[in-house]
Amino acid sequence: MSSYTPREKADATVWEAMKEGFASGGLVAIPSTLAVYAAMTFSPKFVKSTNWQSRTALVIMPPLFAFAAASENKLVHRMHEMAAEKSHSREMAEWSTQSQQKILNDHKQQLKKMSTQKILAQPGMTDRGALTIQENVEKEREIAGKFRESVVNSGVRVVPGELGVHHRLANFWQENPFKILGAIGVPTVFYIFKGREGQQHLQFQSKLMHTRVFGQFAVITMLLSLMGFKEYMDRSGKFITEGDVQARVAQMQQSRSELLYRLHRDRIDAERLADKRRQALEQDMKMGAVKKTNASKASIIDTV
Repeated sequence: MSSYTPREKADATVWEAMKEGFASGGLVAIPSTLAVYAAMTFSPKFVKSTNWQSRTALVIMPPLFAFAAASENKLVHRMHEMAAEKSHSREMAEWSTQSQQKILNDHKQQLKKMSTQKILAQPGMTDRGALTIQENVEKEREIAGKFRESVVNSGVRVVPGELGVHHRLANFWQENPFKILGAIGVPTVFYIFKGREGQQHLQFQSKLMHTRVFGQFAVITMLLSLMGFKEYMDRSGKFITEGDVQARVAQMQQSRSELLYRLHRDRIDAERLADKRRQALEQDMKMGAVKKTNASKASIIDTV
């Protein structure tokens, strides 16, 4: 999405949120529809105590809730990611500008030294070349260190070795809290409803009301717990390994190398174009001089 315009990026983010909502709503619609169908087929009490409006509500309300919750969560998650990417890009741009300015200053100093010393004629040229290579290696190490520092400070937590089960669970929890809520909440509400079955003195409407009240309380409690842990993960950062850090650093180095290559190629193309223009100008000047000489000779001949 980095090549999109801001409008296209916003549309793509909304579409991703809608797709997440449709997927979650579709998954929830299957059990809700099957549950109402089973109740209508095997429970005469359910058919007697409900009408088509309440049955329709029982079918469509859970998917609508899942759609709204999942799409909202995805949208908020993407907005946080976009904000982090924008902040990271701004910091990298500032650092890159400073680095480029430092490189230009170093080149200027080297040019001044080369203009005052005959480096190529000195016996110690080999030592100077080795020193330049060593300086380049040190610069690359410094740049790699800056890249690694940028990755580590981008809202992640580096774990030595491989990610444990609890690390993977925490990352999944951070990215998919409503999926966990659906996986835990639906069995919980069903368990609460089954617990009302043993109370024969309650009518079916009362059992549904009890299930709704206790189930809503349980789901809201789980939702608050899930979102609290998600907020903690958002503030502390997701878990990644040292290998992930190195992969990101390698990707950033590759992007930097490609950028430097493009700049070098553009500079060479500009120099070639300037050279062609200079040659064309010299050719035009020569042609003009020849024409002027021929004209002078012709005038002399006419005079004679």
